Amino acid sequence: MQLALRQGRGPHVQYPPIDGFWTWDIKRNRVYGDANLSDYFGLTLEEFSHGVSMERCMQSIDAEDRLRVHTAIRKAVERRAGFREIYHVRSDKMGIRRILAVGQCCVDGQGEAALYPGWFIDLTHNIDSGETALREVRRHIEQAKEISQSMGQDLLFYLLENAQEEAQQRLDGRVMRRKSAWSRSC
Repeated sequence: MQLALRQGRGPHVQYPPIDGFWTWDIKRNRVYGDANLSDYFGLTLEEFSHGVSMERCMQSIDAEDRLRVHTAIRKAVERRAGFREIYHVRSDKMGIRRILAVGQCCVDGQGEAALYPGWFIDLTHNIDSGETALREVRRHIEQAKEISQSMGQDLLFYLLENAQEEAQQRLDGRVMRRKSAWSRSC
């Protein structure tokens, strides 16, 4: 087994303490998880120790987030890439919780998606979760800038640079409304 995408995040990226882990056996469509995952997703530890279907796990995701998360998972598997989404889950034991889920696709010897290990953190009571999300956005934009620059996509790089500046201004508390060229022409 090997990671499908080998991009380091560097030592500067830090996450809060991890609340739970899972491994999705893509070929068998079985998700295995720890006790915390069972609490958050409303399944028993025994179910997760034997593996449950991805569809069963998806039922615990809030209906408003489900399609977006399903699409992100599908794209991550198709691309053999990482997954990072913030969404709400529901269970009798935990109630409604806002989590950040992060995973990475691993491929088999033939290059086919095989396993998807991952982890999650609970953002529900994170006072600065908006700030955390903005920092995450800014980090993703930085990665997209690097990719666009390496591809020679100067216009895209410029646009991403502006988006990154906007995110930084919001983090610094100095948000200014800009008029786009499109809105000025209307």
